[in-house]
Amino acid sequence: MKKEVKMNPNSKWYGPKQIGMMLYTAMLLLIGTCIIGGNNNTVFPMFSEIRGWDVSILNIVSGIGCILKAVGVLVLARTIRKIGAKNLTVITLFISAALLFVFGSTQSLPVFLVVILILGFLGGGYEKNGGMTLTANWWPTKKGVVLGFTTMAIVAMNFVYVPVMPKLLGAIGLGGGMSVIAVILIVVAVIGLVCVKNTPEEAGEYPDGDTSYAASGADISKQMQEYKSPFTLKKVLADKNTWFIGLGSAFAFMAVMSYIASAITSMMAYGYEYTFATRLFAVGGVMGIIGSFLFGLLDQKIGTKKAFVGYFIMILIGFVVALFMPKGAIFCWICTVIIFIAQGALCNLLPSYVATKYGRWDYTSGYQVIGFMFEAGAGVGVMMTGFFASANTMYIFDIICLAIGLVFMALSSDKFVGKAG
Repeated sequence: MKKEVKMNPNSKWYGPKQIGMMLYTAMLLLIGTCIIGGNNNTVFPMFSEIRGWDVSILNIVSGIGCILKAVGVLVLARTIRKIGAKNLTVITLFISAALLFVFGSTQSLPVFLVVILILGFLGGGYEKNGGMTLTANWWPTKKGVVLGFTTMAIVAMNFVYVPVMPKLLGAIGLGGGMSVIAVILIVVAVIGLVCVKNTPEEAGEYPDGDTSYAASGADISKQMQEYKSPFTLKKVLADKNTWFIGLGSAFAFMAVMSYIASAITSMMAYGYEYTFATRLFAVGGVMGIIGSFLFGLLDQKIGTKKAFVGYFIMILIGFVVALFMPKGAIFCWICTVIIFIAQGALCNLLPSYVATKYGRWDYTSGYQVIGFMFEAGAGVGVMMTGFFASANTMYIFDIICLAIGLVFMALSSDKFVGKAG
């Protein structure tokens, strides 16, 4: 006999259980950002120096790993409908932890590269399908402001992971340092297994903390488990808005990642000191948190599409300023602040837009395609750092793509098409 769920009559979108879910999804975002696409400026140079591997090859494969995260978004979206966001999150975290032990200890370059690729694919499970689906389930209409908080974890990488990992690896070795990260993943997986619920109804709460959603949380939870979305892969692909939103956001993510994955080495090539570049990253991380929060509020206030268009205008300015970085440190400061604010905003705007259009019932169906394009853009951005000989040439390419992305986003429609409730 199934245990009846007692609903909380004083449910709030920011209640204790909701805050717990926000912290948990934020941790998923931080983990995925750090171990997938977050190693280029920090971990890979140390592996390259100690193991004698070509760092350009590591960067290019890292970009392919980011693209495989996009593949994971698409492939694992079908799994999530069978086993739920919680189970997918826990399973992919445990496997990722096991691979991190190999990542730090292997002396074989081919094995190391394969691990990078698999880690990327698994990120499409716990981070994108898992964390984002949980957010859409718990906050169908307030996801903008919630993501404004949780996606702060993405930019937190810049002052948590980037400066700490070289010191950690230097102190206890490559294997020891990556083992510490693996243990963190195991702890997060266990917390998910014990504490996380797929829907607020399973936890005795209401979506958005709104008691008008349902009289029986257990019934809604059961219905969501059995629900079959009418938005098939073919139907989503046939919608022009899928391409406008997907490609537009992909161009944005590509530009952001091309900058972040190369900024420290580019500034050093311009003659700036390493300490100056890492200090900029630390400040950028703080600005990213501010950007995540402000764009979350803007999303909630004026709507995701308008916030997205404003985002494109801002980041275009940032990349134009980046062209002048060799002329003086002030340009480094300005472009870094703008681009990191944009990074903080981007990863909450895209899932918020998908949730705006599809709602919590059909979110996974829409995100599996749009999220695939989005994550593929990030992978291309990381790969670009291994192909472009000149940072300025890469930034010019980014500006052109961002202008196209702005047009696509302006042409997109934010009309709700999913199942209400």
